[in-house]
Amino acid sequence: MTTVLFEKSGPIAHITLNRPEQMNAMNIDLIEGLFDAMKQCEDSEVRAVVLKGNGRVFCAGGDIRKFNEFIDTGTTIPTRMPDRLHEMVEALRNLDKPVLASVHGAAAGAGAPLALACDLVIAAEDSVFNFAYARIGLTPDGSSTYFLPRHVGMKKATELFMLNATLPASEAKALGLINWTVPVAELASKTEEIARQLAKGPTKALGRLKKLMNATYDNNLHDQLALETKHICDSSTTADFKEGIKAFLAKKAPEFKGR
Repeated sequence: MTTVLFEKSGPIAHITLNRPEQMNAMNIDLIEGLFDAMKQCEDSEVRAVVLKGNGRVFCAGGDIRKFNEFIDTGTTIPTRMPDRLHEMVEALRNLDKPVLASVHGAAAGAGAPLALACDLVIAAEDSVFNFAYARIGLTPDGSSTYFLPRHVGMKKATELFMLNATLPASEAKALGLINWTVPVAELASKTEEIARQLAKGPTKALGRLKKLMNATYDNNLHDQLALETKHICDSSTTADFKEGIKAFLAKKAPEFKGR
């Protein structure tokens, strides 16, 4: 079975975690599949990406059965697994187009930071989020300790890591971890609605926005302002900028082409 499905629907790429019987638990094949899918999204025809899971949950985290094999053979988790996962997260963050996570069921363990690494997150009202590493005696990975403290603050992040707290979607939204909660029956349609809106946007400007958002975590004010100058000037050379200005002056909606 292919562990990650990739499908293009017009300008929207759909990436689907596809180990439903294992609740989309991450093994090396799934991680490699995600990395390959992110590379396919570099196609200029792709203007927005949806990341979702097949089956009952979005992603249950690491593959516990595989971890047990490491214990039985007296070996550690091979560095190739977290290293490749982290390369995939960097590829996701560096992708110059918006990525929308569509979460149902649960995003647990490494599934939680996978969702957080996306630009936007929509979740079914009955979904839950859990950073479950301490439950099995592990420290977090997958960008957990990078994004979570920046979203909720150091003390709250430490609480979520140490006490294995399970967050219902409503609380995750209140903490700023996700953008929208919707009824279960509306998740697919609302996901597509938002993805279509993103795909109609000024793709190159949105890609530069991602670079600015990534940099703001680490830049001082002076450096961030310099980066803003660079990207707004670069964006002003695009066809979408010209379309946006002409449409504004003509008092009509712009028709961006992602160029």
